[in-house]
Amino acid sequence: MTNIRKSIAFTLLIIVTGLISANTVMATPSKRSIEKTIARTMEEFQLPGMAVSIVYQGKLYYSAGHGIVETGTHQPVDDRTLFQIASLSKAFTAATLAILADDGKLDWDDPVIDFLPEFRMSDPWVTREFTIRDLLTHRSGLPLGAGDLLLFPQTNSTREDIILALRYLKPASSFRSEFAYDNLLYIIAGEVVARTSGISFEEFLEQRLLFPLGMRDCTATLARVDGAAVKATPHVLTDGKHETTLSLESSLGSAAGGINCSARSMATWMSFILNKGLTAEGEQLISGDNFSQLLKPVTLLPGSGYVVEHTGSYLNAYALGWGVSTFYGQPMLSHSGGLWGMTTFIVLLPEQNLGVFVTNNLLSPAPRAAVNDIVDQFLKGISKDTGKDWIAIVAEASSGRRSDAAAAVAEAEASRTADSKPSLPLDAYVGTYRDPWYGNIEITTTDDDRLHFQSGRSETLSGRLEHFQFDTFIARWSDRKLNADAYVSFSLSPTGEVERIRMKAVSPTTDFSFDFHDLDLLRVQEPGEQ
Repeated sequence: MTNIRKSIAFTLLIIVTGLISANTVMATPSKRSIEKTIARTMEEFQLPGMAVSIVYQGKLYYSAGHGIVETGTHQPVDDRTLFQIASLSKAFTAATLAILADDGKLDWDDPVIDFLPEFRMSDPWVTREFTIRDLLTHRSGLPLGAGDLLLFPQTNSTREDIILALRYLKPASSFRSEFAYDNLLYIIAGEVVARTSGISFEEFLEQRLLFPLGMRDCTATLARVDGAAVKATPHVLTDGKHETTLSLESSLGSAAGGINCSARSMATWMSFILNKGLTAEGEQLISGDNFSQLLKPVTLLPGSGYVVEHTGSYLNAYALGWGVSTFYGQPMLSHSGGLWGMTTFIVLLPEQNLGVFVTNNLLSPAPRAAVNDIVDQFLKGISKDTGKDWIAIVAEASSGRRSDAAAAVAEAEASRTADSKPSLPLDAYVGTYRDPWYGNIEITTTDDDRLHFQSGRSETLSGRLEHFQFDTFIARWSDRKLNADAYVSFSLSPTGEVERIRMKAVSPTTDFSFDFHDLDLLRVQEPGEQ
């Protein structure tokens, strides 16, 4: 073959390869295929309602609602129905800080104490070194969900309480050495926005980010939603039946998980991220330099077991409000969100210019199943490993987790010393107990001679104490929808008096935000006591 022929053949090979590649990328799922996934997901996880939006190659590919806003009603979900997106809000909080960085008001590696002089961690060195970037990357050294009981279930905490509490929370690892998801430090990040901008975090988020993007139906908190707007109602499943519930969301946690938004507006958000900070009107709302900081991996973290198993996830890290990983080898940005009775999941594949957002009004893993299944369909021409049944995979993982938890609870029940009795008369356990970061709880007796637990921080965290064994009881919360019963173990002093309480969730499936295990409740001496 002559050099000319070789050149022509090589050129044709490039052209043909390019056409094949383009055709495989463009082998997109049909609306019918997407809605089949949605229908299967809703049936498998018994969802009242779901909303889905997809952006692809710079265009809105799909946006719709399915099901109903609230059980017992006929109000349909559409793509303008507002859902609480929970921890997906964290990426928005990081973006507000990027805007302030563009304004010259702060830098990512500025110490937090430059903006909040009263900010303290338990270690003075960590306090001095703690930066804006550290607030957003879950590497503080605090344990998983540390201090979340200050937020859930509905509490009387203030932002000042949270700032004060941080100095009393004990680390579980050294600073910047391990990933442990937290919410409190995002609330601190929101306070940095407020102190730096001179207006509330909520106002800044809406005025400088949501509204310029055209996301005018979205709000920073549930309380700021227009009364006429259609809002999805959160649900839990109790004995196979839907029950409406409070979301446990409060304005206090707006920077960690407060945003309410529609699927249609979340499509706008996905396009904004895929366009690297460029709005639909062509405005560079966040500069290239600061936008790149948002997506740069910072903290390594373990991957989800079934995702690694089925997609060969090569990287798992946390950036600023985003998880960074791979899906069938393709770079992926993602984040999940969950409040009581409502869950959400988002995935962006920058190289495919693809974004998928799913939310629902039930406490369930359904959004992750639907998103993964839809993304899998888009990648069929790229990876030979696609075609997985993600709805079945996620359902099996969820069922396995529940079964393992039920077995653990049953094992603990079977191994207890059933004929044991408390060391002291019940009246001896009555009193006020105080944890330095959480505050007071009260142990009282009821009319039927049982102990009763009442949090001073949360009116909802209240219930009778059922004897388990020896000096350990189980708090059976009056609101059974909390699904967070906890062991309450009393310890005696060397002189035989009740000295302290330690707590632990009964079930391994209890949400990590019920961080009972971090409490160390010392009995407060009453006036006149020796």
